[in-house]
Amino acid sequence: MGDKPVLIVRPLRDEDAFLKLLDQASINFRYIPIMNIQPVLEANKDYASIVDCINRLAQFDQVIFISANAAEIGLPIIDRHWPVLPEGIEFFAVGQQTAGIFAELNYSVSYPQKQPNTEGLLEEIAQLQNLQGKSVLILRGGQGRQTLGDELVRRGATIEYCELYQRQIQPQNLAEAKAFMSSAGCLVVHSGELLQAMDIPKDKHIPLVVPSDRIALMAHKMGYQSVQVADNALPNSMYKAVLQSMGVE
Repeated sequence: MGDKPVLIVRPLRDEDAFLKLLDQASINFRYIPIMNIQPVLEANKDYASIVDCINRLAQFDQVIFISANAAEIGLPIIDRHWPVLPEGIEFFAVGQQTAGIFAELNYSVSYPQKQPNTEGLLEEIAQLQNLQGKSVLILRGGQGRQTLGDELVRRGATIEYCELYQRQIQPQNLAEAKAFMSSAGCLVVHSGELLQAMDIPKDKHIPLVVPSDRIALMAHKMGYQSVQVADNALPNSMYKAVLQSMGVE
């Protein structure tokens, strides 16, 4: 890899612990966010459906936040509409980062300890194993993966989605990131959607860092030859995977 910079294309975050780790280690990187997270605004006609879901919160047995973005956007709305939470409702988060957002409101939340993703939720959380007669609300961004909902239905649940935001690819940034690929020593993608947006690289040997085996499989099918899989998408795990990709242990 030499001194070529690491290319990161994840959406912009207020506090990005992953970028801070790279910066603290004096690792040369280039950050080009090719995607924006756009919350559904109150002026948008779709906002009424969000309010409807939140107003009916007491009808659900379990509420799942599929991302940190979902928690950052959805929890303040719940707090405004429910000064006292409905009795018996259970909150679940996809991982530690998402669960941490609940602490600000002192809400109780369960999350997978080993695998902070959809698969971890399905495998590790005891309350999600037998869902006969249960009603589940999933808070997420529009057009998200169907894996979680489909499996919860198979386990007996009735599910409903609450679409809190949209993920929007930024064409200008995407073009810039693709053009920079030839100068990069490593590409880091945090999701399959980001990987697909970057498309098949001209140099299929460019080292790629991904957060899961699922995304690694996508990458191999696209022709990537050198794929480093992190233990999960948490900042420390992705940082360690970048070091491994660089040959630094």
